[in-house]
Amino acid sequence: MIGEVHEWKMTEEERLAYIEKHPIRPMKQAKKNTKIDYKWRSEKAIAARKKKGLI
Repeated sequence: MIGEVHEWKMTEEERLAYIEKHPIRPMKQAKKNTKIDYKWRSEKAIAARKKKGLI
């Protein structure tokens, strides 16, 4: 069957071994999202409406 989901559970020892093998390494510098998406979308929508002559 396509898309079948297999579920398994890790024991605490397996989980700790996985974390030991694949550590989460912090980045040197966090990426900053300086552009707020919802404002950009609004500006783009207004520009599109003006172009179509709806405003």
